[in-house]
Formats: sequence, structure tokens, C-alpha cells
Amino acid sequence: MIMTTHDIQRISAQIWDAKLANDMTAVAGFIADNARFVHMGITFDKAGELEVFNEKIFIFKAVDIAEGYVVDYGSTAINFKKLLLTAVIGGNEVQNPFVISEVFTKTEDGWKLTAETYTRVATDFDTYKM
Repeated sequence: MIMTTHDIQRISAQIWDAKLANDMTAVAGFIADNARFVHMGITFDKAGELEVFNEKIFIFKAVDIAEGYVVDYGSTAINFKKLLLTAVIGGNEVQNPFVISEVFTKTEDGWKLTAETYTRVATDFDTYKM
């Protein structure tokens, strides 16, 4: 379990670093072909997720991770993060408090991101506990 947690945290950090650098080629390598992404009411497949970043509809500017942990289910692991995300969405800079769940599945090629969900925190961010 410790190795899985370390692997997932490392891969997640690499994905976020690549998103912040808008390096979607690097991000694509970590994502399963059948992955799904949910952003506050909008759902994308892998191609759609990459497209909104490549076309700069979504531009991630900064992420401040306040809390996080991994739950290991064997061949599946979920990385939960409480974070503040600063982004440019459709030309407007916004900052939102989120709990993000990143679902990873172990494949022959290693761990792949299979689902990512952004849930906006509707209570006081500083006191909210996951």
C-alpha cells in the first residue's frame, strides 16, 4: 500500500505540473483512453479534456493543495485532494475551492488516470475536512 500511495502521489504531481505548464502531450501519457472528466457540470472524454487545454479554454495558473490522501483498492486507487485552483476559464480568471477525486487503475503500462472529478467546496474552505 505504501508503494501504491507513493506511486499515485508522484503520478498525480506529474500530471498537475504538466497541466500548469500546459503540456498536454505529457498529460495525455498518464490518461487511459477511456477516461472521463467532470468539471462542475461539464463532462469530457480524454480527447475533450485535452482539447479544452490545448485550445486554452481552460488554463490552470496555480494550485494550492491543502490536504490529500490516497485510498488503495488493489488495482484501483483514488487520490483525494482539497485544493484552491486558480485558472482562466473562457477568458476569465477564477479561483475555486475544490475537492478533487482522481481515480487510477493499474494497467500493463502502469497506473493510468481513468476518472477525475472536481467538486466545488460549498462551505468554509479552511475548516472543511475531507
